[in-house]
Amino acid sequence: MITMRGGFIISKSKENVILHPVRMKIIQYLSKGAATSYEIVKGLPQIPQATLYRHLKILNEENIIHVIEEKKIRGALEKTYALQENGARINAEDFMTMSEDEQIQLFTTLYFYLLNKTEEYIKSNKNIEKDPFGFNQLDLDLTEDEFANMRKDLLEVYEKYGKRKENNQGKTVQMFQIFLPEVDREN
Repeated sequence: MITMRGGFIISKSKENVILHPVRMKIIQYLSKGAATSYEIVKGLPQIPQATLYRHLKILNEENIIHVIEEKKIRGALEKTYALQENGARINAEDFMTMSEDEQIQLFTTLYFYLLNKTEEYIKSNKNIEKDPFGFNQLDLDLTEDEFANMRKDLLEVYEKYGKRKENNQGKTVQMFQIFLPEVDREN
């Protein structure tokens, strides 16, 4: 989508909409299930309310999220938001429409987000022995069918644990997944 702002042409691609830090936090919050604007404000107290509403509007206009319910509460309209199915997912088709520079920028944004979150944790009052912190690399030699089965298994795990709302009994853990095929140097 292309819009004009202040006389300049601004390209608002899906990945640029999703990868804004505030919008990423909203998407992550809604990945656990639908929520009212009030619940989102309470769940993301580090984001000023006016900023949060502005980014909810952008996500809604760009079909990343949608309003699933509206209720009048004390004269105000309370909206309940949910993620559009695959709205916040950059799939292979989306990725292939991007230039190589945009593809690299997408990964760079994710990388620096991950780096920032890791640095934030390391500089905090960490308890590595007890906290669910860790990372590793595992080389997998899989056929296409085995890879497809593994992804299906992982999706089941994500569904089981990813939709749970935050509660006072557990600790929020962010999980990042990257599949990076080995480059065929002969071709």
